Amino acid sequence: MGRHKDKWIKKTVNYYRYIFKFDSPFKVILDGNILAVSLKKKFDLKSKLESLLDDKINLIITSCVFKEIQEIDKNIPGLLSLVSTYKIEKCSHNLLNPINCIQTYIGKKNKNKYFVATQDKFLRAQLRKIPGVPLIFFDQNMLLIEKLSRISIEASERRESLKEDPQKKEKIELKEKKNEIKEFLIEEYKNSKYYKQKQEEFKINKLMGRVKKKALGPNPLSVKKKKSYYINKEKDRIYKQKFKDAEENNNNNNEFIKRKRHRKNKNKNNFINNNNNIE
Repeated sequence: MGRHKDKWIKKTVNYYRYIFKFDSPFKVILDGNILAVSLKKKFDLKSKLESLLDDKINLIITSCVFKEIQEIDKNIPGLLSLVSTYKIEKCSHNLLNPINCIQTYIGKKNKNKYFVATQDKFLRAQLRKIPGVPLIFFDQNMLLIEKLSRISIEASERRESLKEDPQKKEKIELKEKKNEIKEFLIEEYKNSKYYKQKQEEFKINKLMGRVKKKALGPNPLSVKKKKSYYINKEKDRIYKQKFKDAEENNNNNNEFIKRKRHRKNKNKNNFINNNNNIE
């Protein structure tokens, strides 16, 4: 393995260790494909994974994957005897498909911090959508770990930004400090010469009658309540409907005389008419 590859592998492993809190020994879920490849190439998978992750590991094979291996053992002899040396975890579900089985183990957030070693491209594509799932695979004769996916990077950035934000206790302390600062500034303003001068000017102006009283609004009890826009609209609709029905039935329309629109600027019109009369 070249130095460049060795560096980014260590970087990605440390990223999962410190940012996503993966503890030692690392838990690695295996599927049948990667076990078959390691057997064909005569690799000791456990030692390869330990050298890759630079830490102790626990290999995990689910009961669904074990069933798949029992079926594959006819075509690849010796695979079942190899798997019997590893730890086999019983699944709580009754899934026969190992891809669905591993997906349920990982869940939506990979809370149990599993590494997944697989050669299945479809499974890797599905697990890339979940943040914080390290994927291991064989590339020719080399065992590699995938670089961080875009979703994992976004999730890690969100975690880092949350650390910078103030916590609940800090927010309460900040609010208390803000109130203290406001009170202090108000007291300082009241004790200032500018405030005292303004108070004296206001008293003199009040005695001289220069201070104007603000205009008060009308008494709410004496003001007529406005009718709702929707009530008036409904009344107009009912009236128009009755008028149309009367026209269709050829009835006398004296009962349904159209309402005249009242102009708002009455005073203006009266003023113009009075001027014309004077002339």
